[in-house]
Amino acid sequence: MDVLRVLAVLVAALFVLGAPGLPTVLALRLRPLTALAVVTPVSAVLIAASAELGHLLSIPWTVLSPLVLGLVLGGLLWSAGIGRRRSRHTHRAGAAPEPVAHDAAHDAPGAMPPTATATTTLTGVPETALGHVLATRRGRAATIVLGLAIGGGYILLRALDMMGGLFRVNQTYDNVFHLNAVRHILRHGDSSAWTVGGMTALPGNETYYPALWHQTVSLVVQSSGQEIILASNVVMLLLGTLVWPLALMALVRTGTSAGPVGWMAAGALAGVTSAFPLSMMSWGILLPYLFSLTMMPLVLMLIVHLVGLAPTGEQRLRGRQLVVLLPAVCGAVALAHPQGVFVALVICIPVLVWATFAAAGDLVRRRPRDGRRLVAVGALTALAVVVALDGWHRFRPPLTSAVWEPNATLLQALGQTVSLAPNATPAWLPLGVVVVALTSAALIGSRSRWLVIAFVAAGAMSVATRATPVGDLRYLLTGNWYSDNNRITVMLATAAVPLLAVGLDVLLRWAERLLPVLRGTAGAVLAVALCLAIIAVGYFSPSTEVSRTYLEREWRSDDLLSDDERALLLMLPEVVPEDAVIATNAWNGSSLAYAISDRQVLNIYMGFQAEPKVHLLNAELDDAATNPEVCDAADELHVDYALDFGPREIHDRSATYTGLNEISETGAAEVVLQVGDAKLLRMLPCRGTDGSMNG
Repeated sequence: MDVLRVLAVLVAALFVLGAPGLPTVLALRLRPLTALAVVTPVSAVLIAASAELGHLLSIPWTVLSPLVLGLVLGGLLWSAGIGRRRSRHTHRAGAAPEPVAHDAAHDAPGAMPPTATATTTLTGVPETALGHVLATRRGRAATIVLGLAIGGGYILLRALDMMGGLFRVNQTYDNVFHLNAVRHILRHGDSSAWTVGGMTALPGNETYYPALWHQTVSLVVQSSGQEIILASNVVMLLLGTLVWPLALMALVRTGTSAGPVGWMAAGALAGVTSAFPLSMMSWGILLPYLFSLTMMPLVLMLIVHLVGLAPTGEQRLRGRQLVVLLPAVCGAVALAHPQGVFVALVICIPVLVWATFAAAGDLVRRRPRDGRRLVAVGALTALAVVVALDGWHRFRPPLTSAVWEPNATLLQALGQTVSLAPNATPAWLPLGVVVVALTSAALIGSRSRWLVIAFVAAGAMSVATRATPVGDLRYLLTGNWYSDNNRITVMLATAAVPLLAVGLDVLLRWAERLLPVLRGTAGAVLAVALCLAIIAVGYFSPSTEVSRTYLEREWRSDDLLSDDERALLLMLPEVVPEDAVIATNAWNGSSLAYAISDRQVLNIYMGFQAEPKVHLLNAELDDAATNPEVCDAADELHVDYALDFGPREIHDRSATYTGLNEISETGAAEVVLQVGDAKLLRMLPCRGTDGSMNG
């Protein structure tokens, strides 16, 4: 049954994304939400590290590798007492409940600071029955679960509607590589980034390719025993509906002084813009980049803790925890996709500069004898700027790769950015008003103004990529992403969603002071209603409609692989021997026989290095019966079968490999299996250059 198959993959995916990092997270003794949020990037780093260790030590690739490495690391951290609290007054179930922080109170003249009482409302106002509930662990957990359910559920429904089902094949160029790379790992029992990078290269020419996505999916396939397509889709959905909202909530929960409304809203609004994560679930399809960006809020969270912008309290990460988490999370982001590093620089460097000025202000106004923080933060900021500038230039692709052009005027780009519109979609005034209003609230009534700085930085990049004319300036600003508007505009969500959540939290605090009735259940209902209203404003925008049409086409068309072609590929293992090679054309989807049918193909991807005989067969395989040189090449490369999926190809191409287009009509091969117009052909015996028969 399909339900059981989905459940098997779901359980396997949750295990792979969480189990390797669990011992480390437990050893660090993190707060529950933070632990849930960081367990995936910690697992990801362990997966990548074990892949390279396995490659070096010739250890077959299985889920045991990251699990064992995770147990070793967790054991070392536990024995070293990295997560042990210095204070003897640790938080216990029977101890006084954790106070719900009161963000606005810090800036309100004459306001009292929050106290450790059990009488705090959803938005931080004391003396209500609801406050008693929310001051308990179960109450706080319920708030977080509610946010995750709203935001993750909304993203899931929209993603499934876009895809048309869990078993669908994304019909884009990159998907051929991603699916076949997973099969390449499973076939070779080696998931090194160089093994994946060597999939399309001649022996000895292997290069590095960010393979964390493929390593993760390969483990899910191994653990579940199910097909690659289903495993890939489930992992993609888990990243967008679970990892992303949890990261946003952890950022707001630990990095700001927002109350439960803020925590809940950060998760609930995770899908408020179609720009992310939905667009990265379709366009490209940029699955490694999606993986990287779903963890990006955690990078910002750790930076905020590192420079002292996070509020003090039980949620505050301690130095020893940061020592472990900062390289782990940053490493996961970089290993998933190197362009995630540039996103982190754009968002985090301005926050570091803000922290430096904040430390200077504190030194002048309140703590004239303590300049240590200013020196430390200033030195860190200076180092980060120097490294960022060097890396920005050193690792930027060549100018010839920056092929994407602007698609909006400056005014249009500003409107699209403020209204969180995806690339090349219209601005939407109602959502823009919401963004401006909540940003203003956060700026006026919250101490977490660094969120505004991060939003402005991401917004500036969004405007630049949409509107900057082609030239040196555009290449300087956007060349690190190939000047690709789609890749750059999606970074806006990382800063926008937490900012909206904190702004909403501040607005409801103000509302409670004016309307005491909101200090009880009515306030909780209003908070949820406002989140749903904001989601609705985004959902009914023209940009969402334009985006939906495009994204659905990338999943529901048959540009790459039709239903008949996929049905034929599923039948291949019954006909084609395991050691046979199939002549295929990646441009028309037939090369997915590698991923779907687990059979070796002549052309594994659209772009590849190959020996001359491969190119000869691509051009003239249909002449094998009459050209002895072609006959010999087919025999030497063990090409016993060919797939004819017709001349139509993606990107409006046609008949790239002429040797496969008329193979059934020249006498070189015979049809042995056909579904609709899709054909599997077996090569017929032919005479080689020495006069002997091959085949």
